[in-house]
Amino acid sequence: MHKTLLRGAVAAALLTPVAAVAATNPEIAELRSMLNQMKSQYEGRIRALEARLAKAEAESARSAQRSEAAARRAEQAVAKAEPRPMTAPAAPAPASAPAGGTLGALTSGTAFNPQISVILDGNYYQDGIDGAGSVLVGEAYQPSRVVPHAHGDAVAAEGHSHGAANNGFNFTEAEIAFSATVDPYFDAALYLAVDGEGAVDLEEGWFQTRSLPYGLRLKGGKFLSDFGYINKQHPHQWDFADQNLPYLNLLGDHGLQDTGVQVTWLPRLPFYTLIGAELAQGEQERFGATLDEAEREALGLGGTDSGPRLWTAFAKVAPDLGERHALQLGVSYAHNRQHQEIEVQTRVQADGEVALQESGLDGDASLWGLDLVYKYDGDGAHGHRDFKFQTEYLRAIKDLEVRSSPDAEMLGSGRTYTTDGLYAQAVYGFAPKWTAGLRYDVLGLTNEVTRGDLDEDFGSSDRWTLDVTWNLSEFSRLRAQYARNDILAEPGDREHFDAFYLQFLMSLGSHGAHTF
Repeated sequence: MHKTLLRGAVAAALLTPVAAVAATNPEIAELRSMLNQMKSQYEGRIRALEARLAKAEAESARSAQRSEAAARRAEQAVAKAEPRPMTAPAAPAPASAPAGGTLGALTSGTAFNPQISVILDGNYYQDGIDGAGSVLVGEAYQPSRVVPHAHGDAVAAEGHSHGAANNGFNFTEAEIAFSATVDPYFDAALYLAVDGEGAVDLEEGWFQTRSLPYGLRLKGGKFLSDFGYINKQHPHQWDFADQNLPYLNLLGDHGLQDTGVQVTWLPRLPFYTLIGAELAQGEQERFGATLDEAEREALGLGGTDSGPRLWTAFAKVAPDLGERHALQLGVSYAHNRQHQEIEVQTRVQADGEVALQESGLDGDASLWGLDLVYKYDGDGAHGHRDFKFQTEYLRAIKDLEVRSSPDAEMLGSGRTYTTDGLYAQAVYGFAPKWTAGLRYDVLGLTNEVTRGDLDEDFGSSDRWTLDVTWNLSEFSRLRAQYARNDILAEPGDREHFDAFYLQFLMSLGSHGAHTF
């Protein structure tokens, strides 16, 4: 028993100092505190990471659901989209230039090849005046009488102008189009028109920049002007088989089409705004036309001024009207600093006989234009319930002076010719792939000539046109069109006649998408 008590006393004496040291050593207490603190911090960080992971996984799941929904909406939109005849996806964008600014190679072998398409345009035509109506609508009377220039064989022996139809079957033209992205800096396009007689006409051949700063773009070559709205459209883009009266008579079959340069600016604004100007040679069919060398020599007129003689300016604005509505407003101006004409007058000679007297006129010409286009997306399949309205007003003013005349008293006298015109048309998708169009066009709301203090005013020409179009696919279109014409052929001589078209349009190959 004494030994047991002794061993217990010794053990207590040995353990007591160790416990006292553990309880009182500050370093050990600090280490234990630091360990507990680190454990608490890491547990908090782990919980935070776990929370972030859970949030990311949830967001990924929601994103996948949104993508699937967007894909379904895109498929529905494609199913409902109106087929746009004579169009196809645009050419793929080229590869970016490599570092150092050198020209990079294109990304695929096919990228070296341009888009090539052929558009066939033909019709069956019938009017009530033995086929003369197709030419007459492009030669409605205006006091400024400019005879259209012939383009090779495009003017037939019977005097039909480019694009005019005879009673019966007609092949209007085959348009051959080449377009491509040349490199990271330029796009280019070429459009050739081959008529039914095989004559080839260069409609357009131009290049256009891709990467100028500040919304600028430069275009050069031969091209259709951006004056107005319908001027830059090729015939297969029209909503009717033929062109409207103001464009036909004030600008000619080809519209404002010339060789020169164009610069446009697309500023960064909350709504679409395009401002542009063009400088061109000035060789026009109607507006700013000049006489040929033989005519100038016969009349005693001097030569034509050297080009460029024509300049234009235009602005287009499209306010944001929401998802299904689109509106574009435009104003345009063109000025040609030389325009020539022949004025024919009747003179009673001393012997009582009536003779024709020709005088040569020279001066300048100005043209104003206003345009409005509204489109509504009816959200139906293949253009069903879509609606489009467009209208343009043109006003041409020619200030000319008599430069040569058998009558010396007429030399130096002035002439001011003013003729305007308006068209308004609407197209509605009354069924999938089917549209109906109605157009009213008039030439000569103002149709006058001023000679000093004498003003002569003439009447107007107008017509109503109705068509029905079947857009079978993106590459084929059939159209039936009827027009009731009231055309002023000469002062006091009017022609009233009906005209009927059955038109076909077929597209072979890839054709770039059209603009608004």
